[in-house]
Amino acid sequence: PYHEGSAISSHIMRSGRHYATFKARQMTSDRINIGIIRPLLKKNNRMDYDFHPVVTEDFITDYESDVDFTIRASHWGDGNVNCCTYFGDGACYWSSGEGEGRCKSGDREWSGNGAMGFDPCTIGLLLDLNAGTLTVYKNSRRLGVMKRGLTGEYCWMVTLLTECIISVERDVPPE
Repeated sequence: PYHEGSAISSHIMRSGRHYATFKARQMTSDRINIGIIRPLLKKNNRMDYDFHPVVTEDFITDYESDVDFTIRASHWGDGNVNCCTYFGDGACYWSSGEGEGRCKSGDREWSGNGAMGFDPCTIGLLLDLNAGTLTVYKNSRRLGVMKRGLTGEYCWMVTLLTECIISVERDVPPE
């Protein structure tokens, strides 16, 4: 099991609807961020092990030596949500990545907010780029729309702040 770090999918979602399941087990706490991030190009083909874009308010400045952010203007649309995650306690954390727009304590007011808990579970995320929304599911039950106003390209991401094992799979959204 891992206890700290981030993973970003190389699959870029540009349009349409995309659904993925994140299966968490052997958790020691619910300190897990599951969500979307803009596609990032790694300099020197490596990303620092402590890359935490949700935890770091100004991740563009903090990681500018490791990550090439020059592609953002042409492919990211006009939205300011560059990273958005469901935190294990049910909060929505998002960031523009430039020190603005981050809900410092998490947005607990989104409809359907529900914690993941400590038992093994499956969190599903539906990114609908036609509607500009990110919807959360827990064990195939729809919790609600967590974020609106999403435009441009995104990749799936996970940031662990606890020991756990997590797997990510593309899937079909529940009915």
